[in-house]
Amino acid sequence: MSLYDVIIIGGGPGGSTAGSALAQQGKKVLILEREKFPRFHVGESLIPFGNEELRAIGVWDRLTKSNFVPKLGAEFVLGNSTAGIQIVFGKHLPPHYAQTFQVERSRFDNILIDHAASSGCEVWQETLVQSFEVNDDGAKVVCKRGDQTIELQSRWLLDASGRDAFVGKRMNLPKDDLGMPKKFATFAHFKGVKRNDPPADGYITIVRLDFGWFWMIPLDDVKTSIGLVQTLEHYKATGLKPNECFEKVVASYPEIRRRMENAERVGDYNVVSDYTYRYEVNAGNRWLLIGDAAGFIDPIFSSGVMLSIKSGYLAAKKVIAADQAGTALSLNEQRAYTKKVGQMSKVFLRMIKMFYDRNGFEVFMTPAPDPQMEWAVFNLVAGNTDFGWWLRLKVQMFYAICAIQKYFPIVPRLDYSERAVAQPVQAAA
Repeated sequence: MSLYDVIIIGGGPGGSTAGSALAQQGKKVLILEREKFPRFHVGESLIPFGNEELRAIGVWDRLTKSNFVPKLGAEFVLGNSTAGIQIVFGKHLPPHYAQTFQVERSRFDNILIDHAASSGCEVWQETLVQSFEVNDDGAKVVCKRGDQTIELQSRWLLDASGRDAFVGKRMNLPKDDLGMPKKFATFAHFKGVKRNDPPADGYITIVRLDFGWFWMIPLDDVKTSIGLVQTLEHYKATGLKPNECFEKVVASYPEIRRRMENAERVGDYNVVSDYTYRYEVNAGNRWLLIGDAAGFIDPIFSSGVMLSIKSGYLAAKKVIAADQAGTALSLNEQRAYTKKVGQMSKVFLRMIKMFYDRNGFEVFMTPAPDPQMEWAVFNLVAGNTDFGWWLRLKVQMFYAICAIQKYFPIVPRLDYSERAVAQPVQAAA
């Protein structure tokens, strides 16, 4: 039976980040990846506060040389073109947070797993994990590689299996009630999509509808990723197939229709549904959950990859510290990891609920007259989850205004109808 310091289930961004960080500290690491890279994956827009960990593991320079589309900001518009706002990261954030990338995940994930291998990780692709057992000394993992069934032993087990949530499901871990309806997303890649003029041509564009929203992510000079997100209940009520519903909505809203007038799909439609969950416990004495294996809420603020990278790096630090102490994770350390991962998730959960609440979204779409309030909102959109007292105060003030808006309109109401009364997009720059 082969013995490793750490076995990681899943070679996506979280697993590869953890693997790189661990191997660079001399750990014997095995990454077990079910698929063969490169492969398609959704989640193609990064946010700036995930840059730090990519720099820490030494892969940032390679990413900057890989011809990914620079992402300097984000744009939010209504489907009828009556309101819009642009958030430019460089206005309020330090230079190292002023830019990140839009990434085709097949290339991005392949770069990260290659980096993990070059850092010293052993990587087994096309390997299916079948079972595991955890005790006080480590974990036993059984996997299938080709025609072989292999038993492996490690002192630590990290689950970065994404929404498969391999460990969480098999341990029947309890889940938080997030108070979010089930969602349904339909998406594909297109060419010929009309883009913004520079420097906003690399922005992610979010088109808000009365019942959901579209994402538009420029992936290279040709391809744009476009997805429609709505509640599962709303989708079922249409009685349409996913592609039929997608195309009907495109034709119904002038903002999307204008941008996709000459668009041509270059791949199949993909569908993801019922993806909102979060486990109450993210760590045990010899195991930790990373990224989507710990939970996933909603793609609206592009938090998935960043949370995977950050939790992967944090999990690696926890393992390294425990090894230095010669112990398993204490109950306090388990709780500390779960609390930190949950705290990052809660920041985005609050933002997501604001986005879907019409009153909160009206405040979000109105440029803040207070530069410090605008600074706080920019930090939220860029992915800052580690608040100092002043940022926390300004964030609380923003959400207070969102709550007041329901009863006493402070900012203009928004019209979500399909009619078009074009207004210029307001650039907060």
